[in-house]
Amino acid sequence: MTINLKSAKSPWSALDGVEKLTLHPVKQSFNKEVVIPGSKSVTNRAFILAAFSEGTSTLSGYLKSDDTYWCMETLKKLGATFEFNDTDIKVTGIEVNQLPSKQQVFIGSAGTTARFLPGILGTQDNSEIIMTSTEQLAVRPHKTLHDALTQLGVEVNYLEEHGQLPISIKGNTETGGKVSVAGNQSSQFISGLLMAAPLFNKPTEIELTTDIVQSAYVDITIDMMNQFGINVDVSSDYKQMKVEQGKYQAVNLPLEADLSTACYFMALAALTESTIKINHLNLNSHQPDLEVVDILEKMGAEVERGADYVVISGPKQLRGNLTIDMNACSDQALTIGTLATFADGPITITGVEHIRHHECNRVSALTESLSKLGIQIEEHQDGWTITPGKIKSGVLDTFDDHRIAMSLSLIGTKVDGITLLDPSCVSKTCPTYFEMLQSLGITIDYI
Repeated sequence: MTINLKSAKSPWSALDGVEKLTLHPVKQSFNKEVVIPGSKSVTNRAFILAAFSEGTSTLSGYLKSDDTYWCMETLKKLGATFEFNDTDIKVTGIEVNQLPSKQQVFIGSAGTTARFLPGILGTQDNSEIIMTSTEQLAVRPHKTLHDALTQLGVEVNYLEEHGQLPISIKGNTETGGKVSVAGNQSSQFISGLLMAAPLFNKPTEIELTTDIVQSAYVDITIDMMNQFGINVDVSSDYKQMKVEQGKYQAVNLPLEADLSTACYFMALAALTESTIKINHLNLNSHQPDLEVVDILEKMGAEVERGADYVVISGPKQLRGNLTIDMNACSDQALTIGTLATFADGPITITGVEHIRHHECNRVSALTESLSKLGIQIEEHQDGWTITPGKIKSGVLDTFDDHRIAMSLSLIGTKVDGITLLDPSCVSKTCPTYFEMLQSLGITIDYI
């Protein structure tokens, strides 16, 4: 029942039919402004909570990407309605216990949907939902979440390989209660349990058996649940969480820009001795990749922080001889890893062992990519030590991973002849990424 990876392409994709592209360096530094698209993480949370709310929510600033498209299409199959206007989208929620008695849905490669939705589906009586995905997503870690849902009374059955998608999810009349789960594998597991909790048949208590990874993403979930009318009682160390029964209420909600996407343009400014002002950012956001601003400052960039913007100006030479723990903002470990190749000394990145289990093994993928370009990179279990050196041109695999593609593209803005295979994988979170680079003066040949 798993579907070939290419099937994850959606009507919101870009670069269909483009097998590879080659980037050429900027000819001179520049001073420009950019506006970043909406956040994938925030958009999918909002789509799901709106779909299970009473009434009609109005969401502005949402992201149009492959992951958000398949999340939306899944919710539509389950009974939610989505109505597009010029500047926003209206989402009318599914009536209580009105899920189809049996339905199969395809979620593409959207890890957020795979982790956020099963628990909520298990709160609905008299339904069986079969969740299918791409092969890439099917083999990513899911079992910890499914085991936790089983503790809470949800019936999860594996239809092919144990611990992998596809699965069937059946609701029961007795759900909720206490559950113990590891917190160091994926914050998405915790978010999925929290989002389902108010809809269970009794109050839910979640106990983490380990320290939590990327707690900021759990903060995003808790904040959004609060905006939809549900309170979460959480301890300061995140080890104990409690959610009473309740109903999500429709809201009018502007969604944040994607700070993960913004980081590539911050890094571009730092790398090319340019100045980029990124507008309409929430600098009080819980999105953890905001920490990259501080990292770039340590590497020598000048930073101006405004109420709703940030300006990054690159130095003549990026600083090295740093050790950086990127556990909290691990999606950007690849970005800083590519910048490290241009620094004035080695940079060690630690704390990112868990990214071995994302869209690909990102630790090994960066090692392979930089080694192809002649860079000395020592791989550790939780990161790398990268020593700057002369960089060769080359053809690089993107591993069907948007983060790999966007990070490696930065090298092509300084070194001529960097070719990326399957660049359309950026459509997972930012279909317009390469168009945005071109608007800043980067020359790109599409092949």
